[in-house]
Amino acid sequence: MKNNRNAINLLCSQFISEIGNWIDRVALLTLVYNVSKSSLQMSILSILILSPAIIFGIPFGKIIDLSNKKTILVFGDISRALLVILVPYFTNYVFLIVFIISSVTAIYENTRNSIIPELTTKEEIRKINSLSSSLNSIMMVIGPSIGGLLTSYLNLKYCFFIDSFTFLVSAIFVSQISYHKYESTENKSRNIRYLEFLKYLKSNFIIKSLIILNGLIGLFAGILNGLLIVYVINYLHTDSKGYGFILTSKGTAMVITSLYVYKYIKTIKNETLLLTGVIGIGISTTLFSLSNIFVFALFIHFVNGICNSFYAIARTTIIQENCNKKLLGRVFSFNSIVGNISSIISLLIGGIISNTISVKTIFLTSGISIALIGMVYFINLKKLS
Repeated sequence: MKNNRNAINLLCSQFISEIGNWIDRVALLTLVYNVSKSSLQMSILSILILSPAIIFGIPFGKIIDLSNKKTILVFGDISRALLVILVPYFTNYVFLIVFIISSVTAIYENTRNSIIPELTTKEEIRKINSLSSSLNSIMMVIGPSIGGLLTSYLNLKYCFFIDSFTFLVSAIFVSQISYHKYESTENKSRNIRYLEFLKYLKSNFIIKSLIILNGLIGLFAGILNGLLIVYVINYLHTDSKGYGFILTSKGTAMVITSLYVYKYIKTIKNETLLLTGVIGIGISTTLFSLSNIFVFALFIHFVNGICNSFYAIARTTIIQENCNKKLLGRVFSFNSIVGNISSIISLLIGGIISNTISVKTIFLTSGISIALIGMVYFINLKKLS
């Protein structure tokens, strides 16, 4: 791993661009709210950020598989560097610009996941995913603070300039990657390619069941993200500061766990790591819903972060190790489509039923459901083996 300059350049690129993403996220939310003073506009903004991965997922996956992945990454960084500069100067078109940026980000992130197996050996894939997960978790902890400080002390347009600069630095790191495109022997007919992909999904039990698992978890977990602050305030009797501590505890746990997986966990199978994560998420969510003591809830959410890290690392690694390389882009894109759709459905359902069912009951039901989903998945794997 230390000698794999390609992997190091990719991870450095990710770290730099994640800093920019958080600065952009906070600055963008601040800008839109300052201009509109509307919660509806904020909701529309959130939907626009998620929707490109759903709308363009399938064609983006095809583009990733048939194109040079390094070129896509460099283009993605440079185009976003140019686009974010436009935001403070064209506030009337901010939603359109955000939609375009989110579209580029959607293809960029799936390309980054798809290129990893082509840059390293199979034995190192989980190590790279562990480091990648730890970088994301680190930014989950410090990113909002960096974005908040910059937007507080600087004119918003300078925040977007800094964001643009981080994308350009990311592009420089990506350009240093030595990469030769995996040559696909796929038939050039569009219909055959699409049918081949559907046939492949149907025949590959591991990939198919993992995508279904991701969708089912999204249906029950997506609702929790939107209602967490409500639970913290109403049942743990704290404020936004307590909510921040809860999020930080989870992010810290994910950083520690990702680094631990990278350094020490080598013999445990990815499937075991995945199931431990899923069932652990369910159990910890259930226990969280039964707690009215803030310190205990803080600890439980820390455990939840550990389990989330196990699940995220194992899920990505299993796809990379068990998927045909010429279809990796489409599989990751399709997985993103399923995950985003289930999360949006979950958020919509949560917003409706939270008016008639207590948030505590929703958390309890979701936790039990996720744990049961993990157990059913485990039973099916046992039958297959």
